[in-house]
Amino acid sequence: MVNSKLSLNRRLALRWKESLEVRTPLKWRVPLDWRNSLNLKCIVFAGLFFFCCMVQAGMAGEYKLPDTGIEKCYDNNSEIACPSKGEPFYGQDAQYNGPAMAYQDNGNGTVTDLNTQLMWQQSDDGVEREWQDACDYCDNLDFAGYADWRIPTRRELFSIVDLGKYDPAINTDYFPACKSSWYWSGSTRTGSTDGAWVVDFYFGIIGWGGKTNDGYVRCVRSGP
Repeated sequence: MVNSKLSLNRRLALRWKESLEVRTPLKWRVPLDWRNSLNLKCIVFAGLFFFCCMVQAGMAGEYKLPDTGIEKCYDNNSEIACPSKGEPFYGQDAQYNGPAMAYQDNGNGTVTDLNTQLMWQQSDDGVEREWQDACDYCDNLDFAGYADWRIPTRRELFSIVDLGKYDPAINTDYFPACKSSWYWSGSTRTGSTDGAWVVDFYFGIIGWGGKTNDGYVRCVRSGP
């Protein structure tokens, strides 16, 4: 079970679907002491920055940013009834409604995001790869009648994170086999081209690591 303070911090700070830059061990495992010592102010700042970047640059084309999936409210220690305006703890993520996450199971091993119109592999192949091998795998994939698959950008990959869930932080009705682990994006780090951005689907956060590390990959294509 996630530490209650961390659970609260996720829901407050990840309102903007934050970006958190972390260095990780070779197998992309985040140690528990790191998970339990997150600095809320740093996450909020990173979240605001990343949100602004997503809005300005766009994500997976022009569309409204989907809701985060968070539906509960919290005080400093536990879940509470969502407060009214003027009450303590008012203004949490659950009190702001955005376009709901919406998916379509295409019945052929693919899922379409109805907000972004991106088509995703419903399940990855369960193989951990170095970054370049992950890129090549998607580029060469011929699946479900399509041959234009590619590795997703970090923003595209983060768009399917459901911050109301963890372990894994995704809608498992549509992505039932998602690993609670790191998935590669095709986005190289600026200023450090030997590293690339990843999304951790345990907590639903963005990190980065060296391209020679191993991670999973879920390929995407621009639908329909």
